[in-house]
Amino acid sequence: MKYKVQYLLYTLDGAFQNNVMIPISYLKSFIWVTLCLCLVLPISLCAKPLSYLYINASEGNASGGHTALRFNKETYHFQHFDSGIIRIIRHTSTDFDYQYRYLENRTLFTTTIELEELHYEQLRNHFNLRFLLQKQQDAIVNEININLALLNKQIQSPLLTIPGAGLFVDNFVSRETSINKAIHKNLGTDFIDKHIQQIKTTISTYQPIAWPQSSLIISENTFLSVPYSFASRYLDSVSKLLFLQTLKANTPLNNKYYFSPEHAMFTLSTAETKQLKAFQKQLINNLLSLLTSSRPDWGSSAFVLYARILVLSHSIDSGKLVLLDSYVANSRQAAYPEVVRYQALFQEQKQQALAKIKHQKNQLFSQHTVITEKSYSQFEMLANYYYERERALSKQQAIRLTGERLLPSKSIPLVPHLFPKLSPQQTAIALNNLQFYQASINKQIQTLYQYDLMTRNCVTEIFATIKQAEIHTQQMHELNHLIDHHPLAFIPFSSFDSLSINSQKKVTPSFRYQQLKKMQQQENNIIVYLREFNTLTAKDYKFNESDAIFLFFTDQNIWSRPILGSLNLLTATTVGIYGGFALPFDSGKALKNSAMGILMSLPELAFFNIRKGSYKHLSFPAQTN
Repeated sequence: MKYKVQYLLYTLDGAFQNNVMIPISYLKSFIWVTLCLCLVLPISLCAKPLSYLYINASEGNASGGHTALRFNKETYHFQHFDSGIIRIIRHTSTDFDYQYRYLENRTLFTTTIELEELHYEQLRNHFNLRFLLQKQQDAIVNEININLALLNKQIQSPLLTIPGAGLFVDNFVSRETSINKAIHKNLGTDFIDKHIQQIKTTISTYQPIAWPQSSLIISENTFLSVPYSFASRYLDSVSKLLFLQTLKANTPLNNKYYFSPEHAMFTLSTAETKQLKAFQKQLINNLLSLLTSSRPDWGSSAFVLYARILVLSHSIDSGKLVLLDSYVANSRQAAYPEVVRYQALFQEQKQQALAKIKHQKNQLFSQHTVITEKSYSQFEMLANYYYERERALSKQQAIRLTGERLLPSKSIPLVPHLFPKLSPQQTAIALNNLQFYQASINKQIQTLYQYDLMTRNCVTEIFATIKQAEIHTQQMHELNHLIDHHPLAFIPFSSFDSLSINSQKKVTPSFRYQQLKKMQQQENNIIVYLREFNTLTAKDYKFNESDAIFLFFTDQNIWSRPILGSLNLLTATTVGIYGGFALPFDSGKALKNSAMGILMSLPELAFFNIRKGSYKHLSFPAQTN
């Protein structure tokens, strides 16, 4: 039967490709064989793998271990926040692995069960629904906070900004651009002035209104509509007003927010320049459509489109790619001394990015494709990542580690003269309502998502969510029964242990373990051990502020763990003595480091290991890119 099916498949495939007519009897034979296979083949061949992950203990977040549920490329887990609540988090599986296996240097243990595709999708959709529900609830909280900030006239509030407006300068010499000509030709010479006046009139009529009661009652199972509130309407209108004024004045780009890397890879050929001109023309048409659209929030999008059009002019005129800075304002940075310390890693990241840029540029300017906003944005974001490392290394500056985005959106704060002009009575009533909304929503969130070490943690929430999906199969019943009747099932390791008894198990090693294996394949094992078992001579590890002070790694040394743990304890105690003298100068930093070091060393005396040592600024692993 095996060979017959294979023959049928190959024959059918060739027939379809060559547009050959197939006899009905032949098709019937094929369908009959396929049905037989579906009946006799194991269910696992038609099923999808659902993976339960256990992440071993380590210093820092989830120090007692952590759990997650993986649906192929998506991983869900529940995280405890400082406010005392526990919420669902969704990551791509590659990002999850990078955070835990690489940066936090933790081993992942996986047990897998096979679910029929229908039940697999039902469960995945349920977890995704819960994630989106909580995201919607967060949006309501944010909307309340924006309104409070606007009515309280909090000038420096990060909530009161005009995205995209920061890409342009205030002091400039005006010069007409092709965009102005296109607007005059397609929309009329008075279009901008007329719409500026219309928006000003509309803004003057805005008043705070009460929110619908339906958006103020939170539950775990119901989507809430986020009101298009007074503050959002107001800020969107101000954004449109400022954009039209920017357009009318022909305001140029702020030269702080665009760049052109030195590498020859960014030089444009004649054909590439021609493609950029076509892309720019497409963006101008998109901007014209946006100006006449009915969507109320087009202001910030128009700023980005306009900036892209202008920066493309720089590229076309100079013969080199000029790109917008897409990093967000609060991007996490490493000071230059840290850049020097990790120089080899940043240099490696720069070269890896350059190789990807070469590939993406070839795709972007392919003769068979048209440049799209999505592909251009992806290229621009990668170029930002590369240039940030080029600039920091060549000019000896701090480096922004994260924060590059697909859409460059430099914001400006809402200036005082643009705040709404309301009467004191209007402001007082609106503030009173909003403060009531805020208190009510926060109380409901605390009640719904209150964290508890034993009854509501990363383990219990996963299985509570599985039960809520109501998948009535023998397999899911046995899984829930196993957890319900295990007295220590709320502990991450115990839950994994009980689930993995009759299931497939897999160990995915941490970054340090992977590196040790590579070294042992290339060098003498004794030399590798003597160099890598301590933090002073270890090749890849560099002590950082995420780790409490320690001297010896104990995660790979079980029998010598108490001895090495004693030395780690002595090291931390010594730092504590120094910290006592340094207290007036370092605000207790050394003492705190010592206390955590002692706490992490004590389990090692009893053969247990928590501390693994974390790694900073690692390149994203190539195999999961």
